[in-house]
Amino acid sequence: MQSASAWPLLCPQCGEPARLELRPTGRPAGLRCANGHRYDAAKQGHINLLTGKPSKFLEDTPAMIASREAWLESGAYSPISAALGELAVRLNDDASPLLVDTGSGTGWYTRAVLDALSAAGRDPRAVDLDLSRAGAQRAARDPRVLSFVWDTWRHWPLAEASASVLLDVFAPRNPPEFARVLRRGGLALVVVPLPGHLAQLREDAGLLGIDGDKEERLAAHLETDFEELESVDVNAWMRLEPHAAALVAHMGPAGHHRALADILAELETSGPRDVELSVRVHAYRRR
Repeated sequence: MQSASAWPLLCPQCGEPARLELRPTGRPAGLRCANGHRYDAAKQGHINLLTGKPSKFLEDTPAMIASREAWLESGAYSPISAALGELAVRLNDDASPLLVDTGSGTGWYTRAVLDALSAAGRDPRAVDLDLSRAGAQRAARDPRVLSFVWDTWRHWPLAEASASVLLDVFAPRNPPEFARVLRRGGLALVVVPLPGHLAQLREDAGLLGIDGDKEERLAAHLETDFEELESVDVNAWMRLEPHAAALVAHMGPAGHHRALADILAELETSGPRDVELSVRVHAYRRR
């Protein structure tokens, strides 16, 4: 964890600059602004900034986050993280980049990109934002990451033009905050599923279909403040046992409505199956 003064933070209550306070161990102790607003860090290191009126959106439950962690740690989505890392290294030239991961979940993609930047001789750090307390707790395990529980549809607790790289992987997009927080020339990496993604699980596991207009809406939302540099398609076939297939289903929106055991019971009758990984990674430059 870098020095407290190195983090370009804003108080989520009044919008004034906020200072990160550290424990003697160097781990976060809390966030405080000059107006006396204070947010204490949990013992695991993440900071819950949500006070007052609760979010109208559902946070991913601890069970969903556990499924996501197990699935991602299996390495099945490593082609996605590899593509993100390669683009972040090649298209961003900051020596000490600040990465922001919106809808970061467990912080798995954050860590992959930080590792790629470090391997390229950079000195990166990251701010992770997610509504799920269970996800933020896991993201905070990495000492390079400052992990906040936050509703990403709100004004982010980060100063204007403070970030070099932004990640949005299967997460809701807030284009005005993308543009406000990224510096001029900063890089936004956005991952969206293509129509064939996980199609072989949709009926049995209750997955949502892929909106055919997703690509067009993404371009329309970002065209004012961003130019697209390139896009990379990541395609692969995965041979999944029923438990692995249940994990990938349960970690997403289906997990809000169905337990892992119920999804697994549906999938066990058909045995292993081939499932398509099909996503597109868009790379945008802040104008």
